[in-house]
Amino acid sequence: MLDPDAVDLDELCAALDDHTPGVTWWIDPGTGTIRSHLADVGEDPPDGLRRIRPTESHESYQDMAQFVAAVHHRRASDLLDRAISGKGAFRRFKDTLFEFPELRQQWFRYRAARSRRRALHWLADQKLIARDVAERLVAQHPDPGAGDEELPTAVAVDLGMLYGDRLEQVLVFGSWVRDEEPGEFDLQLVVVLTDVRSAWEELHRMDDVLWRHTERSGLTVTAVPVTAAELAAPVTALLARAAAEAKVVA
Repeated sequence: MLDPDAVDLDELCAALDDHTPGVTWWIDPGTGTIRSHLADVGEDPPDGLRRIRPTESHESYQDMAQFVAAVHHRRASDLLDRAISGKGAFRRFKDTLFEFPELRQQWFRYRAARSRRRALHWLADQKLIARDVAERLVAQHPDPGAGDEELPTAVAVDLGMLYGDRLEQVLVFGSWVRDEEPGEFDLQLVVVLTDVRSAWEELHRMDDVLWRHTERSGLTVTAVPVTAAELAAPVTALLARAAAEAKVVA
């Protein structure tokens, strides 16, 4: 069997994704070398190579559909869902992503992870690498979160710049951590400060940061400013729920 390191995984992904008429891809089962062949050159592919047949279109469509299903941005989700319905879905999907540059980059990462896992499974199916080795390598390429998986971190970074040493911790709670459909608010944060003289003053101070990320993401970002002591002994139902389910962002 092949040493997995001998196979250029990105090149194999490209071969599996290539549906160009007249172009075929082949792999040397002894060395892992991958090469293409043009039908119109009038030569047969070299002996001993194994054909790499392209991925079925329904698998690529499934990648798109599952990515769209995980997008939090309401307008983007709606437009992408319409784009992938009916004939011409792939072209409309790509065109729609140009309206959302950050989402487009997330799609590239998502698609790359899916393609690499598919390539590793293909190598195992062809018995070019051991199945257990393939599964171990597959685990190294999980789906990155689609949509706004970096949003809590981005907000926390900006809050850190706003508060400096006064900021002790940022936590996320609510539907975001429960993996549920958004409720009244999409992203709820607990902002733990060294001192809070007035919650209203702190909310006013944070307003520009929260609104900027709300506009960028299309999600409603809210925050609850508290001290560590207040979070440890909550006196409101909201804070009690936050203390029970919150996860640290920064």
